[in-house]
Order: sequence, then structure tokens, then C-alpha cells
Amino acid sequence: MTLKTKILSVAFFAISFIGFSQSNCTTLKGCERKLCELNTKLVAAKKAGNQNQIKGIEDAISKTKKNCTVKTVNNDLDKKVKEKQQKVKERTEDLNKAIKEQESKEKIEKKRKKLAEAKADLNKALAEQKTK
Repeated sequence: MTLKTKILSVAFFAISFIGFSQSNCTTLKGCERKLCELNTKLVAAKKAGNQNQIKGIEDAISKTKKNCTVKTVNNDLDKKVKEKQQKVKERTEDLNKAIKEQESKEKIEKKRKKLAEAKADLNKALAEQKTK
């Protein structure tokens, strides 16, 4: 076992206990945050008794421990931001089309709400990206 692997293993177990004791992983960064969030999801899946979800999360934890680097975390966050930006663009286009085609007030308002939700998701992803 290499020194890096040993350090990551110790960090993982330390973070695991933190993850079990607190569900707020926002104070952590990088791989530690990712592992904390996965552990929080694992606890919830175990409480719900969802075996498929438990297995999936355990696989994700294993892969994260094996492959997580600052670069992979940054790439994941960048991808998430791009997806949220695309969603905002689509929602904006939908709203503009509805207004142009003079759809009902209810439909336009519904599209405005969806756009606002997409913008909120984007802002959340951007904030998460800043705390890398």
C-alpha cells in the first residue's frame, strides 16, 4: 500500500465518522466532501432499507476512494455547472416562446417558475464550484 493510499484511507475513515455524525458536508472540500456526501446518502439508504441504492452508493464510495483527485472533483463540478447552464438556457427559450406565442398567463407563469428554479439550481452549482 502506497503512502498516498494510506493517507487517503485514514482520511476516508475520519471523514466517514464525520459524515455519520453530521449531514452537513459543506465545510469540507474536494474528495473529503464527496465522500462525506456519499456517506450521508448511504446512511439514508440504509435507514430506508433500499438495497439497490445501498449497493450503488457503496460502489460509488469505492470508486471515489480509488480514483478521486482534485482534478476529478473539479471536472465533476464543471460538468454540473454546464448542465445547469444548459437547463437555464432551455427554460429561457421555453418562456420566450410562450410569450411570443401568447400562451395563457398560467402557462407563462409556470414557465417563469421553472426558469427561476433552474436559475436557483445553477446558482447553487456555481457556489459549490467556488468552494472546490
